Amino acid sequence: MTMWILRLKPSSKYATLQYLNYSTQPMHDHFMVEYLVNSIGFSKDQALSALTEVSHLKSTQKPDSVLHFLKQCGLDSTQVRDIVCYRPKILTTSVHKTLAPKFRLLQQLGLPAPHLEKLFKQSYNFSSNRLSANVNFLRELLGCDDKVNKVIQRSAWMLNSNYAHRLSSSWMLLKKNGLSDEKIQTILLKNPNCLLQNPEWLEATVSKVEPVLGIPPESPRFLDGLEIVISLSKSTLDMKFGIFRSFGWLDSEILIMAKALPFCLRRSEAKLQASLNFFMNELGYTPAYLATHPKLLVYSLEKRVMPRKQVLNILKEKKVLKSNFSLCSVAALSEEKFIKDFVLPYREFVPHLFEAYTKAAGHQII
Repeated sequence: MTMWILRLKPSSKYATLQYLNYSTQPMHDHFMVEYLVNSIGFSKDQALSALTEVSHLKSTQKPDSVLHFLKQCGLDSTQVRDIVCYRPKILTTSVHKTLAPKFRLLQQLGLPAPHLEKLFKQSYNFSSNRLSANVNFLRELLGCDDKVNKVIQRSAWMLNSNYAHRLSSSWMLLKKNGLSDEKIQTILLKNPNCLLQNPEWLEATVSKVEPVLGIPPESPRFLDGLEIVISLSKSTLDMKFGIFRSFGWLDSEILIMAKALPFCLRRSEAKLQASLNFFMNELGYTPAYLATHPKLLVYSLEKRVMPRKQVLNILKEKKVLKSNFSLCSVAALSEEKFIKDFVLPYREFVPHLFEAYTKAAGHQII
């Protein structure tokens, strides 16, 4: 059924009678409501909310073909429902002209179903031709589909833009700043969005790494330093540097630590303070020692350092250790290696040592 609508045009003071093809059929009676509920698993409210995107459909032929295609791609019913709930208009899309060309290539790359689901949700954001061009560009840069797969999983929205020019510009900029092709490729694999930023921002960020953290571009830790500068604001870095200074560290000692293991600065302020208090105030370690043994600052105090320190103390008291092991070397061991070397061999001499250690470290006893 249709109706006449009286509408006042903004450009005129006179009202005009316009014939609009508005249906007066109640929305809850639309055949697509029942379809969304019975075929996809929507609630009645979800179906009514999605109806504005699909109410123009005259039959279920196109939605049926879309659902069939999505399931052929290996997506389960829950994933299909989530896709349609996120973007109902996908049910109005041509499988042959739109969906299949886009996602056949992505399937060839071996993307797992969760990432295919994410890309289906974004299916209106990039064309088939652009997708093909972008994937081929990544293949040229990275050399294999496994690496292309990783980049797409980390930054699916890259497929939405014609990024070849910007990515090429970023590549040349980083080379100009002393980074090798291998390091730039690593950045692309770990943090692809970084290379799509404004060139001025990228150059300014790269140039901060050495003066702020003391890490030159040729250092193996430069990329770790770059990640720190990208992820932490200047005020946050200043605050963390201030924590070290409050424990008597010199700036030169902070930079020695940062050069060796930049990710020490990723720890929260509370955890940094707790670690420094434990190692310096309780164990008497100096800033110079911790700066050259920075891994101690990234280990969990509660689950790793303190339980292992407790085991060492017990074994030393029992005088069953043949060597004087440092806490740093013991903390660096894998869990399996530590239990094998420092717990299991001494169960006979120290009853319940294994149980006490696993409880203190938060492990379940099997």
